Amino acid sequence: MRPTVHAAVAAAAIMNVVPLYGSLHAQTQQQVAACQGQSDLPLDTVIGSCSALVQSGKYSGRDLSTVLVIRGTAYQRKGELDRAIQDYNQAIGLDPNEATAYYNRGVAYARKGEWDHAIQDYDQVIKNDPTNAAAFRNRGRMYQEKNQFDRALQDFDRAIKLDPKDETAFTYRGNLYLHRNAFDQAIGDYDQAVRLNPNSATDFYNRGFAYSGKEQWDRAIENYSEAIKLDPKLSAAFYGRGFAFQKQNQIDRAIRDFDQVIALDSSDASAFAFRGSAYQRKGELDRAIADFDRALKINANDATTLYNRGVAHSSKKQWDSAIQDFDRAIKLQPNDASAFAYRGAAYQRKGELDHAMEDLDRAVELDASLAVAFAYRGAVHSTKGEWDQAIQDYTHAIKIDPQDAATFYNRGVAYSRKQQWDSAIQDFDQAIRLHPDDSSAFHNRGLAHQKKGQFDAAIQDFGQAVRLDPGDAAAFALRGTVYQGKGDLDQAIQDYDRALQIDPSDATTFYNRGVAHAGKKQWDQAIQDYGQAANLKEKFAAALYNRGVAKEQIGDKAGADADIAAARKIDPDIGKQP
Repeated sequence: MRPTVHAAVAAAAIMNVVPLYGSLHAQTQQQVAACQGQSDLPLDTVIGSCSALVQSGKYSGRDLSTVLVIRGTAYQRKGELDRAIQDYNQAIGLDPNEATAYYNRGVAYARKGEWDHAIQDYDQVIKNDPTNAAAFRNRGRMYQEKNQFDRALQDFDRAIKLDPKDETAFTYRGNLYLHRNAFDQAIGDYDQAVRLNPNSATDFYNRGFAYSGKEQWDRAIENYSEAIKLDPKLSAAFYGRGFAFQKQNQIDRAIRDFDQVIALDSSDASAFAFRGSAYQRKGELDRAIADFDRALKINANDATTLYNRGVAHSSKKQWDSAIQDFDRAIKLQPNDASAFAYRGAAYQRKGELDHAMEDLDRAVELDASLAVAFAYRGAVHSTKGEWDQAIQDYTHAIKIDPQDAATFYNRGVAYSRKQQWDSAIQDFDQAIRLHPDDSSAFHNRGLAHQKKGQFDAAIQDFGQAVRLDPGDAAAFALRGTVYQGKGDLDQAIQDYDRALQIDPSDATTFYNRGVAHAGKKQWDQAIQDYGQAANLKEKFAAALYNRGVAKEQIGDKAGADADIAAARKIDPDIGKQP
């Protein structure tokens, strides 16, 4: 889950004001000193003193303009932008060349999001002083806000040329490069910004974000860590570092960083969502769902979190809950192909194949490059026994994502159902190459080798299957049949024993062990196994017939005749020569 935080932006500074021009009367000296900010006074005191000077009627022209600029600056620092702009307007009316008024008014307009008005003011500053680097820098920022990136870049270049020590200009230009995914240029600018101000958490954070864009996670983490050291409350740095840790599979460290974001702001829905995705990666689905619940309680309309919770419910086989989440995600984002794909998969697992096919068709229509949509649709075709269509979809999915072991495996199963054993073996080979710990792939490849009469290869694959999954009764049973086919009855019986320890309800394995015992003339054991098989599987004619033959071998003619008669009642032709 990729963080949606953006490069941090430094605020434009307000320009200081030059001293008053005219001579002053002694009785106003204290007010003048306060208005000029000659001591560290509260902003309200500055505003009150400047207002007294304005109301005294003793100032006019450039001096009055300067007083208004000073008061406007105080208002601006208080965040009273409209009152500041009113003072700057009056100051400019008195002195049209008052550069500070234009500059500060531009900053105020920028704070209000009035980009065009800000640009006009910076234009005027630059017209009066073409060497004013700060004006070029701030105008570039306004152009960036208006998505006029080329003009923004020109202004940042000019600002840096005029003042190579302007850290903020390097930061702004780095942010612009970052927006364009020009990560190397962005990093170069952030390097300069950090060199000029090694205590700027923002610049370290931004450089970390750029390294994340290059997927250089170690360097990203270094920069985020430095940003956190400088500003332990910079939640964006914890976000970025947590995401980088997640990319490095250091999930516990990622969770600790998201914990820290939540500690800084317990109403941050994204922090819960990101932590939930980390728990989901760990397989701790209940904790993931709990975090997604918290995130959605804060922001009920986050389609991504609804989607992720739906995937978590799917992993728990909670298909109805998953479908409900995908329903809501699709309502919020009706063109989200992944949501349709995963809802389709949930419907498939519920057995609602028509709904599943409808969703998966829509997913493919929305995004023909979404491999899972084709893979899941292939699974629907497989469930319906439509093997050719299944193979076609699996093939399309593999073409898009040739590293998906599961899709190779599923196509191998489809080829097996069509008895195309060579193709099946090739797919299981690929599945094993990509996921060498998948016991099912070895199991099914073993079966394909067995069908081709490649018994040694089959034994080897079944052996690996049971090493990876000692509870795979079918693999023991199948290996037993291969040993039996090779005449190694003792080894066959050992495998049947293991299979029946795991699954004592398998009638076929009892029957096959009975055949193996019969091959060793162990008639009593054979009779017992045939009896178990007949008890477990109704109308199991072969088990009854073979038990009859075994009874005949120990002289139980009545028992033999009864079993053979019962077998022929089910299958009149059993035991007869063709």
